[in-house]
Amino acid sequence: MGRVFINCNDAEVLSTREQYNDLNSKERFKLKMHHSHCWRCRSFNKKNCKFTRTLNGLNWIKLTAAEKAKIRSRIKDAIERKL
Repeated sequence: MGRVFINCNDAEVLSTREQYNDLNSKERFKLKMHHSHCWRCRSFNKKNCKFTRTLNGLNWIKLTAAEKAKIRSRIKDAIERKL
């Protein structure tokens, strides 16, 4: 039988993978066992879930090559004016 209890570093990795539904049943069990006694990892998981929901809720836009070039040019001009 393998290790049932995991350390906090392993729990953080599993917690992040859980956000992408990338855990098998054994890993999910280990993570739940760890969360049952570690408040720091429960807190990390809660914050990680909130972060993921926030990112998924953003309205991402795609810029054309011309728009990107215009932005680069404006940034370059602003930097040159500062120097």
